[in-house]
Amino acid sequence: MAAVVAPPFGTSARRSDWAEALQFLVLALVAPRLLVASEPWRPLGLGNVAATLAEARRRHPERLRSAAIVGAALACLVAWRTAAAVDALHAGGWPLAVEAISLTAAGTALWLEMVASAPLAPRSARPLRMAIAAVSMWTVWILAYMIAMSPGDWYPAYRHTPGHGLGVAADQQITAGVMWLVAGACFVPLIFSNLLAWLRSEEDADHELHRLVREERRRVEPPRPSL
Repeated sequence: MAAVVAPPFGTSARRSDWAEALQFLVLALVAPRLLVASEPWRPLGLGNVAATLAEARRRHPERLRSAAIVGAALACLVAWRTAAAVDALHAGGWPLAVEAISLTAAGTALWLEMVASAPLAPRSARPLRMAIAAVSMWTVWILAYMIAMSPGDWYPAYRHTPGHGLGVAADQQITAGVMWLVAGACFVPLIFSNLLAWLRSEEDADHELHRLVREERRRVEPPRPSL
């Protein structure tokens, strides 16, 4: 995160589409993925908070909650790729700090729905995790496709002077390629690893665990009075 925000790369991100896109991808996908994989909650003094959250996630593994979190995270990612947001970032200053904080938070929430980060575990069974990863990847790919196919400058704040540096078409096509590559590198291994683990077992252990939790909740909760 520091490498893509601080100079010299941070300066390059204010000058070209592809560098800004790579900065966005690191903040939104790569850094949160590494953060979740490192399981930093106890070293950061958040062990008790993480344990409480893990217990709440085990007691409430509803798909609706997971869908709401994924939807909010993807909405945040899309919002920071709009022309207005990128043009605001081009001016520098406080919007970059807001982007870094919001994207890291949204990306971390998104990855926690797909991968384990002890003591936190995903709410969903493996098939739904694969679906979340696929939808997330295609969201980034669709944005990249729209940029690559744009007949004009997708982000007006980035001036392209003929004969100096990359042209509009080249810059936007490289941007699309970077977005396709990084999103694929983040999500495709996750999709295939979950697919292989799911196919190796006759019954998904995570799905069985969630089913047992739901049955236990129904057993201990008192029946609701009928109207």
